[in-house]
Amino acid sequence: MFFTRHKPFTVLGVIIIFLLILTFYFQKMKNEELQNELSKVELQGVKIGAGTSKGKLGTAIFGVISNNGERTIKIATMSVEFFAEAGELSTVHKFFPVNNYSFSDSSALAPGESKEFGFPIDEIVPENWGGTITSKLIDLQFK
Repeated sequence: MFFTRHKPFTVLGVIIIFLLILTFYFQKMKNEELQNELSKVELQGVKIGAGTSKGKLGTAIFGVISNNGERTIKIATMSVEFFAEAGELSTVHKFFPVNNYSFSDSSALAPGESKEFGFPIDEIVPENWGGTITSKLIDLQFK
């Protein structure tokens, strides 16, 4: 009697549960694929230095990104953590060493290619920054 009376709600509930399971499954697959692709892309020689970056003279983050994968990267997102003098995390900022929407360099990064990058940081570093950073790639978008 309960099932016949509430059949539409029961069917709807089963469909929603099925869709949720399917969504989580595909998210897990996509995350595993991203981690696999991230392991094929290297950040090399990331350092803080003084110089000209995007036409501005000042302090900047410099480095090289290398694509050792099989797919062309149109956007690469790099997370940089700035640490305070005492060693605790002060702030985190995202940079895009490959960005097809950039006005200064919109070229993609093909398989086997490397690209130098530089980002001015004078306007974004926290006041308590001790001069130490860590960086890692956190996202890739492909052509």
